[in-house]
Amino acid sequence: MHKHNQRRLAVLCLVLAIAVPLTALPLQDLITQALAKSTNMQDLEYSKQQTLLTVGLNQVEDELGIAITSGEVTATYNDTAGAYDFSTTGAKATFSLPNDGKTAITVSTGAMGIDAPYSYSSISPSVSASHTLTYGYTADNQKTLLNRQTEVLALSTYESSKLNFTTSLYSQIDSLLENEKSIKQTEKDLADLKTSLQQNLTLQLIRSGSLAYQAQEQAIKMKEATLANLQATRELLLRQFSLLAGFAWEGVQDIPEPDLTFSSNPMGNSSVLLKSLALDLAKEELALKKAELTNKSLILNGGVGVAQTSGSVPIGAGLARTNSLSVQASAAIDAKQFSLSGGVSGAYNFGTGSFSPSLTVSGSWNNNKTLASDALTLQKLENEVLIADLAYQTALNEYVQNAATLESNIAGWRMTHALHRQSMDYNLALLKQQQTLFEKGLATKADVDGAAFTVEIDTYTLSTILLDGLKLENQIRALQI
Repeated sequence: MHKHNQRRLAVLCLVLAIAVPLTALPLQDLITQALAKSTNMQDLEYSKQQTLLTVGLNQVEDELGIAITSGEVTATYNDTAGAYDFSTTGAKATFSLPNDGKTAITVSTGAMGIDAPYSYSSISPSVSASHTLTYGYTADNQKTLLNRQTEVLALSTYESSKLNFTTSLYSQIDSLLENEKSIKQTEKDLADLKTSLQQNLTLQLIRSGSLAYQAQEQAIKMKEATLANLQATRELLLRQFSLLAGFAWEGVQDIPEPDLTFSSNPMGNSSVLLKSLALDLAKEELALKKAELTNKSLILNGGVGVAQTSGSVPIGAGLARTNSLSVQASAAIDAKQFSLSGGVSGAYNFGTGSFSPSLTVSGSWNNNKTLASDALTLQKLENEVLIADLAYQTALNEYVQNAATLESNIAGWRMTHALHRQSMDYNLALLKQQQTLFEKGLATKADVDGAAFTVEIDTYTLSTILLDGLKLENQIRALQI
């Protein structure tokens, strides 16, 4: 049995060697080369990378912000004191914390002054801080959802385009092989018709010029016309392949069997995910609009400062001798229809021992003249949520239907492949038998050639079936993106 199978394999290899050109590329090498040469795929690759870089930039979180400003330095000559006075409005540093409360801390040296003889100096440092508390919906996932949507769209578009490109190549290769198969079949039919006509004339079964002769002549001319048409079609297919792949057709070999492993995902694929993200974005936009109308903010501010002068301030220096401490704190509530603010502050003079407190209160109210338009805006956004939800459910149902259709197609392909394999085994066995009979003088060379031709045609048919399977594999991968 082992020798029997070895001989079958040897016969098939011989037929394949005759059918496949020596310069033929393995299918995987052909696809890899075409992908590398395709300017369209290169453009898609760069576009994908550019989009992912943009998404990466958008995902960078805010960090601690530091802003420093220097004061204005002034030098003035004091005629009365006969000295130079130096002063500055002071340097200031502001630290902005990366949080939702927009916390900011400001440290300042305040105004400073000194004279050239160093008889006096003044300084007024201060520190202040502010923070905002928001009551209501404060999360903002819009940016994150948009980034995710952009990322999924870029990756799925690239992968889908890549699969579509390889599927187009499979189809173009299939057309070339089918055309080659048809040419070989037509050439054989034409040769058989000419041989039959010549034999009939030799055996005087028909006469030249008779109706039977004319009928066979007409059949030969029709076959010749069909062959010429197939050859013209081949030239067109060769040009189409060169344009698509970026190099000339030299044949193909080593077409692998497809991997048709598939299991349906209850969550769907990238198309369903994009609809899900669109639904989340619609919900987020509605939540943010409601927050805009209902949220209330409490803004807190506070600070402390010191003003101190040491030494003897000369006349004309433009400075008053001070030694004091000041503090201030304020709070403000901000809402859609009203705002309310209040603050307290106080200054204590160490020189006089006096304290000067103060209190401020203010508020405002409006009748919300946009109430009607706000209600309509909310209704519109709620409708958009419903529409997005329906689109998501539709996409999920389409995925389920496509998955069921794909599983049916996979089963159909497997049956077709198995039946053709059985037919190939039979035709190989028949060729082996004809060769054995020919060696014993019990079969003609025409019988062996006919059986060999059938096996050769089987290889073309198998290639077509395998390419159909690879296209089916691409459909599986497309449904899994």
